[in-house]
Amino acid sequence: MRVLITGGTGALAREIIALGGTLNASLRLTSRHRPTGDSPTGDSPTGDPRPLDWAAADLVTGEGLSDAVRDVNAVIHTASDFRRSHLVDVKGTQRLLDHCGKAGVEHLIYVSIVGIDQIPYRYYQDKLVAERLVESGPVPFTILRATQFHSLIDQQLTAAARFPAVMPLPVRFRFQSIATRDVAARLVHLVLEGPAQHAPDLGGPEIFSLGDAARAWKSATGITKRVLPIFVPGKTAAGFRAGKNTVASGVRGTISWREWLAQRYLLKRE
Repeated sequence: MRVLITGGTGALAREIIALGGTLNASLRLTSRHRPTGDSPTGDSPTGDPRPLDWAAADLVTGEGLSDAVRDVNAVIHTASDFRRSHLVDVKGTQRLLDHCGKAGVEHLIYVSIVGIDQIPYRYYQDKLVAERLVESGPVPFTILRATQFHSLIDQQLTAAARFPAVMPLPVRFRFQSIATRDVAARLVHLVLEGPAQHAPDLGGPEIFSLGDAARAWKSATGITKRVLPIFVPGKTAAGFRAGKNTVASGVRGTISWREWLAQRYLLKRE
């Protein structure tokens, strides 16, 4: 089996590569630019002797896609860009589907986000359109919706900490963030299972407010700035306050926010 991973330079792709030995498959990465670090034609990070293949492809222009999907059995579509979501997530997904259909790809797994049908955020709306394209496309599919990654919450808190004196935050926003490692493990499992159309939503181990997340983050980072609660108006913010981006039941990840923080900031200090 050959598995293509789009967004091959991203954090989620790197975690899938690290688990690649459990797939019993050869992996091909595609991205606009050649990955840095381990050579894509060298050994995998797990020591798996099977080589990693790499193909340059651009979802926006379509350049290189036909070569990227050639002789591929399954595609894990992780590529996304919230700044250019219409071009990458909508138009790019349609181009990928067209090429996969012509190449006879047997399974496409689309990585989506919990709550995109309930929170009117433009990026989420484009992800929802992309889901519809996958559903009506020429390739047997699985759509996996996952909650926000721990790394996204970390980025938001890091940005808030750049303000002078205080950290302004919408502390009532609710999250159920998950480690990319947990998402990667689920994606590997779905490849082995075969097309399932809509997989159960995947959430982190716990639901918490952004205020609670900030307290744990400050403890891990040693930052002592006071959190300044702010209110964000609008339907999108209301959706996050109501926890429309969380899942009450379904498959859960195993690595908690505090565990992820402990690992990340311990490693940064070493």
